[in-house]
Formats: sequence, C-alpha cells, structure tokens
Amino acid sequence: MSLMTYLENDGQKPLTKEEIKAFEEKYQFRFPPELKALYLKQNGGLLDECGISEDDCFLAEVYPLISHDDDHDEILTVKKLLKWQKQDKLIPMEYIPFCADEAGDNYYLNIKNQGIYYISHEFFDEFEEDPENCKIAGSFQEFDEMIIDLEE
Repeated sequence: MSLMTYLENDGQKPLTKEEIKAFEEKYQFRFPPELKALYLKQNGGLLDECGISEDDCFLAEVYPLISHDDDHDEILTVKKLLKWQKQDKLIPMEYIPFCADEAGDNYYLNIKNQGIYYISHEFFDEFEEDPENCKIAGSFQEFDEMIIDLEE
C-alpha cells in the first residue's frame, strides 16, 4: 500500500509545483517522487488506520509542508518543525520530519542518504548514539511499500 492510499480528504488543498520547488531550494534537497506526488495531491493530512506493523502505533498524519493560513499557529507543518529543529539542535537538519504516529513520534527523511528514520521520544538516546539504529527503510519508496492496513 502507500501513504496516499490512507490520506483522508480533509480539505487540505494541494501544493503547487512552485511551492514544493521553493521549499526544496530553501532547504537544499529534493523530495522523493512519491512524497512529492502526495503533496501535489494534498498538503498533508490525517491518515486512516494504517501503520508499519500490527505491533506498532498507527500512523496518524502526514505533516503539511507549509500552512496556507497564517492564522493557524497550532498547525504543525514541516516548515515549523524544521524551524524548531534548527533552534534546539537535537536532530541534525539533514533529517526532514514528514509523518507522525499516534504517540507523537516522528518519521524523518534523511536528505543525504534518502533513508527513512523513526525517532521515538522514548528512545531518543538510541538516535543520539547511532542514528542508523533508527533507520527503518532505505528509501521513501521502500517505506511506502511497508504501509499496511490496520483497520480492525
């Protein structure tokens, strides 16, 4: 399956190619085609009962890349998360958050090796010791193919 299959239509308008390109240029990386396609369809949103395995938390949402409504400061966007990441310096800027599970832990795209990393608040020290311990997929496409239906 794929994240796009489980993305709820919650009224988030799609991003334009220009908005995505501007974001990529600002942060000096390129989105994998599958993730770019998702943002061109819809700017993030809630996910409907899917996950990586039956033993893990459900995937809850794909973060919007940017907010089209500056009045909604409470909306977590990739842009806002990266701003905080840069300020607190705990997670290197080569990790781009794109998705969260129901426990509030994040999935990141590593822009250097294109791998997908799961960084749990509970086990953050594992990431600090060796980020490769948190790698769950070699690419976004591989991650996307791992998504399974968890509807009960």
